[in-house]
Amino acid sequence: MRLVALDLIRFFAAIFVVFYHYTYRPNSTDFGYLSYISQYGYLGVPLFFMISGFVIALSAHNRTPVKFAVSRFLRLYPTLWVCVIFTVVVASLLSNANFSTKQILANFTLLNEYLGISDVDGVYWTLKQELKFYFCVFLLLIFNVFNKFRIWITGWILLTAIHAISGQPFFLGWFISPGYSPFFIAGIGFYLLHKEGKSSFTTVVIFSSLVLGVIKAYEQASGFIQSPVFLERLTAPIIVIGFFVTMYAFSLGKLQLEDRRSYVVLGSLTYPLYLRKH
Repeated sequence: MRLVALDLIRFFAAIFVVFYHYTYRPNSTDFGYLSYISQYGYLGVPLFFMISGFVIALSAHNRTPVKFAVSRFLRLYPTLWVCVIFTVVVASLLSNANFSTKQILANFTLLNEYLGISDVDGVYWTLKQELKFYFCVFLLLIFNVFNKFRIWITGWILLTAIHAISGQPFFLGWFISPGYSPFFIAGIGFYLLHKEGKSSFTTVVIFSSLVLGVIKAYEQASGFIQSPVFLERLTAPIIVIGFFVTMYAFSLGKLQLEDRRSYVVLGSLTYPLYLRKH
């Protein structure tokens, strides 16, 4: 059963990010008030990660590790390769950029940073966070503990909270994104809410990820908005809270839409659109 409302939420997240990159111009009046709104478009990325947590939990349910890995590979890599080639060709023609075969092939794997090789396009950093998440889920499936949510999600929340406070364990970022973990965790919590209904555990998971996500959004604002004032920093977590409310309503079946092909098409377009937002 396709979750049509999720397609539209995903499309909204992609458009939000696109508007950020194309219309947010600090110290410029080119886009007027639109620029003031679109400066929060980077928050489409956390929303994407929330959706990813939901979808990956759904995808991994009752699947073997191999089937899960194949489904994620086909979803992620072919489109990535097309976009990397497109980026290399356009950048070479327009800016005389030079890319070695080694660099291109390393970028095809998304593991280039581990190999000490630079990105062809920095936009792919979000896919690397996704890949780490996929790999962790793959390991949970390998060891047949994926369905033991209470154990590993609790551990993940605790590690994320400890890292937010102390920066430890320092190696956490090697295999999962500590800063964006609250959003992946939230997505899994919403999946459990959708699948099993309300429970004390899902409430704790969603609330904990909300608190950590709000803190992250407030701290992160200065990295994406030029010299934000207090109100602008405060607006970012308010928007994130809005995302949580939306996903909460969706998970409880409050956002049901008629299954129209146009919605499915919009949902399908989001990944290539998101990749080419630069």
